[in-house]
Amino acid sequence: MKNKNLNMLLKTSILSNKLLSVIYCLFVVVSTILILITISITMPLSENINSKVRNHISNREAVIEFNENCKNDYITESIDEMKGMEHIKAVYRMSPQLTVTEQTGVLNDNYKFDFIHTGSNPVITQGRTFKENETEVAVVPENLKDFDIENNTMRDIPGKNLLNKSLVFTDICNNSHKVKVVGVYSSTDPLYSEKQILIPQNDLNKYTDKILANTTTGDLSKNKSYIILVDSADNVDEVIDDVQHLGATYRQQSLIDGDKYSVALYILIAILAFFITMEVLGFFILLKNNINGRTKELALYRSLGYKSNQLFYIIFSEHFCIGVFSIIIGLIITLILNSAFINPLIYEMLGNTIMEMTVSISPINVAFIFLLFVAVLLIVCRNSVKRSEKIDLTILLRQ
Repeated sequence: MKNKNLNMLLKTSILSNKLLSVIYCLFVVVSTILILITISITMPLSENINSKVRNHISNREAVIEFNENCKNDYITESIDEMKGMEHIKAVYRMSPQLTVTEQTGVLNDNYKFDFIHTGSNPVITQGRTFKENETEVAVVPENLKDFDIENNTMRDIPGKNLLNKSLVFTDICNNSHKVKVVGVYSSTDPLYSEKQILIPQNDLNKYTDKILANTTTGDLSKNKSYIILVDSADNVDEVIDDVQHLGATYRQQSLIDGDKYSVALYILIAILAFFITMEVLGFFILLKNNINGRTKELALYRSLGYKSNQLFYIIFSEHFCIGVFSIIIGLIITLILNSAFINPLIYEMLGNTIMEMTVSISPINVAFIFLLFVAVLLIVCRNSVKRSEKIDLTILLRQ
């Protein structure tokens, strides 16, 4: 039988089963929307949990402490030994936060001088970060909560208002430190807060060393602490065991509770599995009912000499054409829903946090939907045609 005749029969078959075609089309459209939306949320959420939560810098750092009387030669040898160990990316001095107060009247509250951790990249929203070997510069939070204790008032000071300004801070020993604000950072990362003024680590080391030289102060520990940066959060415990013989070693405090995000991810994966299962079952039920209701049509085709592979071509092509059209419609609707509703809702829930994300539809998502659709369609159509082969033609013609 020529393909031209088969294509004519295909067109006739689609037009003669309008109600079933509409129901089938709606089913594929809804299935496409539900699966695409779930995938487009699950994938970035999973990536965020892995990179921003499980492997957050605070979960990949350990601290090793040496007694203040420990000789520098031993510390140097220990650091060199650690740098050669598996899973250790860097070992560097841990500078304590330094409480400071601004003296020019621009800021009233107490703030903390801190440094940028190795392996951490704060998001710079205005200006720039430090240049190599740059000194007497600072990066301030995007929004500073400045409390004036004299007037008992709280002010929100945009960090951009301080850009390129020179500020003068004093520490607990009344040492004066002048810095120029060169950048503004987002405090969405819990490693940095709205009270931290980030300065070059060499400057912070110099300031704290000067304070530690004053034996009258007990505000800062004189123990020598170093941060061990590990390649993965999964390897931190192993590294701690490996270096414990060199000095007292412990984990950094985790700054993010990832349990609630993990629960949300597991729920989304379960929903996705449910939608995929329902789509497979729905295809099977729709096609089975469709073909069972067309026994006379199949009997007529077979009485005219059509073979099973030709019947398969008609059934498969009919549902394939409608299905592809439905997937395209579902894709367009999903894009509109993502832009108009899903992304605004996610921003409202996660905006300005470390988990901030947007959903989008990638070609891989579409390919997954299409391949799933074709795979199910092939299996169901082939099984349906095989079942029709077992029906006696005379019985079909008597119906």
